[in-house]
Amino acid sequence: MTAYKAALLGQELSHSISHILHNLLFPILAPKYNLSSASLEYELVERVDANEFANWINAASRDGYIGANVTYPYKNNAYHISDRHIGSAASISSANVIRFQNRVIECASTDGQGFLNALLRAHPHLVLGNYHLVIVGAGAVAKAIAYTLCTWTMPLSLTIVNRSVKAAQELAEFCIAESPGPSVRAMHINDFIHIYPEQKKRLIIQATPVGQQNHPGNITTGFIWDESDIAVDVVYNPERTPFLLSAEQFGAKTVGGLGMLIEQAALSQVFWLTGLCPTTSPLSNQEYQNMYELLPQSQS
Repeated sequence: MTAYKAALLGQELSHSISHILHNLLFPILAPKYNLSSASLEYELVERVDANEFANWINAASRDGYIGANVTYPYKNNAYHISDRHIGSAASISSANVIRFQNRVIECASTDGQGFLNALLRAHPHLVLGNYHLVIVGAGAVAKAIAYTLCTWTMPLSLTIVNRSVKAAQELAEFCIAESPGPSVRAMHINDFIHIYPEQKKRLIIQATPVGQQNHPGNITTGFIWDESDIAVDVVYNPERTPFLLSAEQFGAKTVGGLGMLIEQAALSQVFWLTGLCPTTSPLSNQEYQNMYELLPQSQS
């Protein structure tokens, strides 16, 4: 039996269920690539600084790793340390997955496509062109999501919201350059909560760590939702975050982060096994549902 090794690299990994997820996913995906007899050993690897991260990456191929996922705060580091940038990673200068192939380090980003796949699982008939898109956050995940959504279909408008207006403006400028079309603006989080123009049909994405077990809270406390809104949180632990609970109180539809976690992980495994970055999910509806039900359902 061929045994593959992979890992998740980052900080604050105590809340992660990625090792459980990848070990459940591999027996589903491997047979699709004629690897029925293969197995996967997946581990969580805490790295406290960029030097430790780089040392692990540079030794990984020699140590028998097929690839790695990368989370906070090393997604930009993953991009810069790689020899080849595949798919959307080349545009967003950030990566959440690395592949080791013949001493060559390849990187890709599955965050954006994983998010879109999960969103369409929850709302298969979604027409983004009918919604005002709001992304709360301006980091690597927010950038990946913004790029994927705005190169898929234009929303009515795009608003980038962040505690740092400068960071929001930089992401807004990136979106304009990559996909000109809708009106784009940057706002401070306080302005968004208190003076954001009243609109209906908003797709509001919470793309910061706020709300997870290591960073409790609701970054949009005080915001007035509409029942025509859709609230999506990238945080999956807890499954029902304060952000989503607040939206539910106003009748808005909600989507948690567990689906994105599953979809980006599945795409990561495809990248490790093939070097490809598909734009559709490798999981059937039944496989996805089974995975969702098998994973630990976190509590707040």
